[in-house]
Amino acid sequence: MKLVAWMLLLSVSAFTHAQEDAQFQKVTEYFSQGKYNATVEELNTIEAQEKAKPTPNSAVLGLTAYWKGITHSRLRNFPEAIANFDKSLGYNYVPVDIHYEYGQSLFAAEKMTEARIQFTESVKKKHKRAVSLYYIGFISKEMGDKKKAFTFFKAIDKLDPEEAQEVQQASQMQIGDIYLEQLDNQADSFKAVEKYVIPQYQKALGLGPESALAPQIKEKIAALQRKYDLILFKLRNGRPTLVPPYFIRASQEIGYDTNVIFAPAETSVSEAKQGSGYSRTDFIGRYTFYLKDFMSLAPELRFNNTYYFRRIPEIHRNDNYLIAPALRSSYEHSFHNKPASLLLDYEFNQAQRDVNARQELEFSSRSHTVMLGERFNYFGFGETILRLRHRVFESYISTADAKSTSLVLEQIKSFRVNTLLFYLSYDRTRVESEVFDSDSLTLRSDLIMGRYRDWFTPSFGLALISTDPINDRENRGRELLINPNLRLSKTIGRSWRGNFRYDYQKNISKDEANFAFTKSTYGFELEYLF
Repeated sequence: MKLVAWMLLLSVSAFTHAQEDAQFQKVTEYFSQGKYNATVEELNTIEAQEKAKPTPNSAVLGLTAYWKGITHSRLRNFPEAIANFDKSLGYNYVPVDIHYEYGQSLFAAEKMTEARIQFTESVKKKHKRAVSLYYIGFISKEMGDKKKAFTFFKAIDKLDPEEAQEVQQASQMQIGDIYLEQLDNQADSFKAVEKYVIPQYQKALGLGPESALAPQIKEKIAALQRKYDLILFKLRNGRPTLVPPYFIRASQEIGYDTNVIFAPAETSVSEAKQGSGYSRTDFIGRYTFYLKDFMSLAPELRFNNTYYFRRIPEIHRNDNYLIAPALRSSYEHSFHNKPASLLLDYEFNQAQRDVNARQELEFSSRSHTVMLGERFNYFGFGETILRLRHRVFESYISTADAKSTSLVLEQIKSFRVNTLLFYLSYDRTRVESEVFDSDSLTLRSDLIMGRYRDWFTPSFGLALISTDPINDRENRGRELLINPNLRLSKTIGRSWRGNFRYDYQKNISKDEANFAFTKSTYGFELEYLF
């Protein structure tokens, strides 16, 4: 606004004497302060004084009319603005921006034909060409001249990117609208919509995915996808599909483990009785494909790498990385007239670990897991999942090879702002070396709370694992692992999240030398969700 006021002052200096300069100085002060009514009164005074002279200065009268037009436009008094812009042109006072300003007032007053003429003049004078071209295209489209509208919208692309940037996304969206209006009534319109209209909207969205216009463009795309069944939004039992169909998460955690535990064969543990800082990198990616409206397939890949900073054998032997591809599938149906899914998953897991404490990651273990389950909504308060899981485990120590069968129950309980997760499993494990055979019962509960004072989201968990070493009860007794944990999460922007994590573990066993331990883990994790 100050720039506009100084332009006024500079314009005045070219046409008036010192006394008149002082008068226009007052006008610029009012205008720059947003006192538009006072500005108009001062301009009326200047105009009256100039007309009272024996020989009025047409340049001053033109300038006054021009700035009365500008000021009335700011006051949204468009009839007066239009009348004064017309007067200014009548006095042959034609600053570079008058056609653009005049066009805006005419557009606001819905005088479309006259507005288009003024915006055309603005383009000729190379003032705000991109915005003026957009107005011309929009007006042409509203008047039913889609061919001309398309020409002007496309002309914006030929301008310098800096100049075009202001309206380029909007113009690309308008082109999409034109495509849609032309194709929507054709017999095979769904093919044209998929081939031309949606890609055009996606092109517009790509110019500013976070812009103020982006939600409107996204809604246009989603509406077309729903209308023409180009994307499945609901399965046959009413369960919504995943939108977007992909899930990608990358995270980096830095933490401290007070007692690093070595258990590569899953048959014994060896505690370092000393702590170390660690770095843990984790990545998981999944994409869900839908086979019509009754089945989904979701290939998944996970990678995890852990590195301990304290480089002594008891610690760095725990360095490891894990690669875990999986294929998850579901068959959608109904149970008690509510959505249900039959689940079938396959998971492969291979770990490389510094098993020989040589600071080399060597083969540690691999496993194959098949899971058959049912997800349903029998209870009104949340989803239930029952799973039967079978796992074949291969260790770098052949006597530690094992097979395990598990029966798992998961239950979700939703409250107004909090969510309770419940997990119960019975695991039957049989090892090549029978002394390590075991039956175990796991009970876990997690409470995810609502956001605290718009700052962070807390969650609390407690797991209890009771293990019966069926062939070594005399030495180990029935073991109990107690594992409470705390997590505080803070969302940062749209995709980032920071997590502080505390985890405590205490395993109670008669064989204190080989199986009993206590440890705490503190960590801060920064994750990015794509």
